[in-house]
Amino acid sequence: MDANQDQGAKELLQGQAQLYKLMFSHLSSMSLKCAIELGIADIIHSHGRAITLSELVSALDIQPTKTTGLFRLMRLLVHSSCFNKTKVNGQEEAYGLTAASTLLIKDKPYCMSPTVSAFVDPLFVAPFQSL
Repeated sequence: MDANQDQGAKELLQGQAQLYKLMFSHLSSMSLKCAIELGIADIIHSHGRAITLSELVSALDIQPTKTTGLFRLMRLLVHSSCFNKTKVNGQEEAYGLTAASTLLIKDKPYCMSPTVSAFVDPLFVAPFQSL
């Protein structure tokens, strides 16, 4: 493959990655909506420090069979910088608040949870399906 073909293939691959990013960007907002509905930022805040997945499962009072789904949700929220991930006790992963997730704590005067919830509500989003 010559340099021009290699560059063209690289550009196509970058274009494909960009399209996938745009196609799946709604997952970030839906995950954020889920985090608000579950009160994850409030739980971490009241915990007083980063919280492990098992502690979060207990605090949410959900079935242990849902742990994998919660792990995936938190992984996506960490990837989007809504929460951060650290190590506690030298090995176990724990989730902490970032500047963004601090804005989701419900008892704070600067809480943005209602605003975020309104913007991801189906009534707000549905008209965009007609674009």
